Amino acid sequence: MNVLLAALLLAAPAPMAITGGALDPAWPDADVFLGIPPEPRVPPGRACAVAARYVRLVNAGEYAAVAALYADDATFLDPMRPNLHGRAEIDAFYTRQIGAMKPRIRAVTYLGNASECMVELAREVMLDSKPRTVLVSVDHFVVRRDGRISAMVAFARPVRNTHDKN
Repeated sequence: MNVLLAALLLAAPAPMAITGGALDPAWPDADVFLGIPPEPRVPPGRACAVAARYVRLVNAGEYAAVAALYADDATFLDPMRPNLHGRAEIDAFYTRQIGAMKPRIRAVTYLGNASECMVELAREVMLDSKPRTVLVSVDHFVVRRDGRISAMVAFARPVRNTHDKN
């Protein structure tokens, strides 16, 4: 093999395959998918059904309905933000902060049972003037028998460099 070809092969990292697809090696500082992750299977059980509804409502911009998924005494924990306690604080968070962001999210993986569901979430962003999908968090939902979220912990992924290269 000629030396130039060998150097090129070593310099171009291969995409890393993970659940949801392959990550783009052109963005080594961010978890950017090469394509659009397929819709994952939602496992049976009420907790993941509630988590899937959560994703649909966020994408529909129905933030008051998202907050209504939570029990009156629910907690929302996020290491990047102050913890929220009770529906009033959770409602204010979704209608003001999330509503101002208008995120487009995509579930990449669901794993759960009747009372708990872990969801790996990606967000749709523009990179290099193209729509791309970037992993952003793993959220853990705890759902009561009545179908209300009693607790949610959002494990946000580290902030990565996804600034447009243009």
